Amino acid sequence: MTLEDFRALPDKIILVRHAESQGNVDARIYSTTPDYEVPLSARGWEQAVACGDDIRGLMEAEHGPGYKLFFMTSPYCRTRQTFVGVRQAFPDENFAGVQEEVQLREQDFGNFQNPDKIKADLAERNRFGRFYYRFPGGESGSDVYNRVSIFEDHLIRDMKAGRFSSSTSLCLVTHGLTMRVFLMRWFNWTVESFLQVYNPPNAEAIVVEKMSEEEFISKTSRLHERRQTLQVKNAYRLRKDSMARLKISPTATVENVDIVAHTYMP
Repeated sequence: MTLEDFRALPDKIILVRHAESQGNVDARIYSTTPDYEVPLSARGWEQAVACGDDIRGLMEAEHGPGYKLFFMTSPYCRTRQTFVGVRQAFPDENFAGVQEEVQLREQDFGNFQNPDKIKADLAERNRFGRFYYRFPGGESGSDVYNRVSIFEDHLIRDMKAGRFSSSTSLCLVTHGLTMRVFLMRWFNWTVESFLQVYNPPNAEAIVVEKMSEEEFISKTSRLHERRQTLQVKNAYRLRKDSMARLKISPTATVENVDIVAHTYMP
């Protein structure tokens, strides 16, 4: 990857878990309403708007008024509505567009979810293994991993092709487990490491940011001596405040824990 290629990569990839839904308030709704149709609660709408204000503040503080933000969202009602709330914070000149991505949807727990049956399934999942347990008629965590891997491959291809300018950041509006799986795949976490990471609160932003040009030049120089190149994913790190939201120790390093902010070993 050349410096020109590096400059063409998005500055940030911001992951947002949907705001509070009516299912977060009362899980019985899943027995009568399809999961993909569950809307936000009144409090959830407020959270979505506040999240947009927070992201706008971050972007303006670190990139000035000329930044662009391109959104990708799960097609579920609660994520679409979260996008609508977040979008209100941004003037048209900062909004680069939005695209629905089916691969960013929630883990499939089956069809209508009987509360007693789901409770029994969750208990069985804990006995079997949370990442590998497949809900009857639904998905396992490893199934979600497979489809998120496809999404990331396509995303990297678009990033390399220069689809997003250097002044553009990405905002992915998705679900708790899906965003953790995204990070697992991006940073090459093990299954054991993934199981130590927790969902962030509703409507909280998790920020993956590109390293500085100075760091890029230094790392590529060292890799060049070994006849290696820096891969796109290795040009990004998970911010310390985002690590805290995921309950990852802010002192985590490649030397003392498997969950790390970057995968490149200096």
